Amino acid sequence: IVAPGNCSSEEISFSSLIEAYADYQRRCVRTRSKPSITSLAELRRIAASQGCYVSDILDEERRRQQFDTGIHLGDDDNGEDSESCEGGTARGQPHAQAMTVILGEASSLMQPLAAWRDALAPTSEGDNELCLQIQRLCQESVETLDNEAQTLATTVGSWFVADQSGLANLEQSTEDDTHTRSDLLSIESSLEEMAFMCQVVARYCEFSKQTVPSNGPGTSKLQDLLTENSLHYSTLETRLATMQFRQALSLASPQLIELGRPALQVPSIVEDAHYICVRAIERASGTRSEQAIWTVGHFVCEIWGANESKGVYNALMEGIGCVGDSSTHENSANDSTTTSPAKIDNAFAAALLEAVDGGGDDQAKPSRSNPNSAPPSGGLSALFGSRRNGESQQNRIDSELCSLNGIAAASNSCSALSNLFRELVDEKNHEAPSSSRGPGEDSDSSMLTFARDELASHSQSYMRLLKKHVHALVSELCGGDDLFDCDGQLCLQNLRLFIEGEVYSINSASLSSLESDDRLESAIIGPIRRSKLFEEIAMDKCDAVVVLHIAEAMSTKTSEIILQTLLRGCCQFNEW
Repeated sequence: IVAPGNCSSEEISFSSLIEAYADYQRRCVRTRSKPSITSLAELRRIAASQGCYVSDILDEERRRQQFDTGIHLGDDDNGEDSESCEGGTARGQPHAQAMTVILGEASSLMQPLAAWRDALAPTSEGDNELCLQIQRLCQESVETLDNEAQTLATTVGSWFVADQSGLANLEQSTEDDTHTRSDLLSIESSLEEMAFMCQVVARYCEFSKQTVPSNGPGTSKLQDLLTENSLHYSTLETRLATMQFRQALSLASPQLIELGRPALQVPSIVEDAHYICVRAIERASGTRSEQAIWTVGHFVCEIWGANESKGVYNALMEGIGCVGDSSTHENSANDSTTTSPAKIDNAFAAALLEAVDGGGDDQAKPSRSNPNSAPPSGGLSALFGSRRNGESQQNRIDSELCSLNGIAAASNSCSALSNLFRELVDEKNHEAPSSSRGPGEDSDSSMLTFARDELASHSQSYMRLLKKHVHALVSELCGGDDLFDCDGQLCLQNLRLFIEGEVYSINSASLSSLESDDRLESAIIGPIRRSKLFEEIAMDKCDAVVVLHIAEAMSTKTSEIILQTLLRGCCQFNEW
């Protein structure tokens, strides 16, 4: 650095040297950031001349590139061209790229200066003045770089929202508005870039806090921008998730959940809601903003809550996504009558059916002229009471089993989401131990803990709901609570009649002959095996958890029947 004019090097003061060096560092960061800022400014100029948003231009470039890539990939002789086309990616996130370059270049210039400043110590009494001046040079240069970086990054950040058509549409939309798939993809792409920008700014603010000493209690420009963008992001994220959930509700239908098991179906709304929530949580956690994670966590708890009128719980209660096409049920019924049943992959269901079939003879099964029908009363009378024929009954049973699978899947989803928040809590505790946390950080962790515990509670609520619905289904298809006021058409009612008809006043002669297996088969095991519920289990329509609860409900109901029948006083016993 040479001073202007005819001044010699001795006449150059420390202040002028420090000022000149700080200005040199400022020009360095501006020069290194200029290409990315210029590219973004050119995009904004083109968008303004065309009367559109910057995101519209980027979406068009992306679609054109995908079209060209598809053509090249379809040509087997142009392998090199396809690789070169894949290499030339479109400008996906220009705002995030510009902000990353600005703050990254500033950090790379600030870090060695801060390290030199902190490590410098005078070796003798004469070197003390020189060391202080060098430390001052480093300090002022770091502050100059920080101020310039914050000014440039704040300017780029202020451009972002105004350049995104998806965010503008999302802010102006209402709950009743419908959006196309391209609109949702544009909105999600904008939120991805916004979340990444929040992460970059948050990381730089942490670095700046450690590198540049604070001059007062006020906040910097970047911290204000981060607070504003985090609040804006969390609002838009929950609005997008709500919109996607409503779209998933409108498209809900029974879906296969496991390959090789075509009869096992679950409402698509459960899987779609889980995917939407996971994506929102991962994006929010990527922002490194506690405000964003709180807001998204609150939304996730509401979506899966049992008291929400527009959540997953209400959708399962209303049977949304549990009813498929009648042609599908008809084809499956025809397949089941013309082909042998496939091997069940559900180990518990296979074991249960094997236990019921043990010792029986399939050829000795008596034909049924009338299918098992439920009495007009019961827990699911609304579901089965209005059926007109066997097909409608089968459709309703399939719908109820799909709903039970959905309830079990919802419980698993809540548990998985709770574990996701548990990982965030563990990560936060690992980064900042409790002994070094401030009062605000303790509340941050408590909010994450609340979301974790709330979702775990929702998981248990779904399991209780599953038990309740399984009990109602068993009562409807196998015998309800009015066992003593019916005619024994269902398997558990038949068991009650069998126990009532047995003779318990026996003598030594009665013990000399063993019970006939044929009698037990025709009186107890056969009706259970031929019951509608066990036929559905044999067709592998129930998840393992649902089958387990069905077995528990059947065992409980069987025990109640035996005890109530024997203790009513109508059976005579003797000492034998």
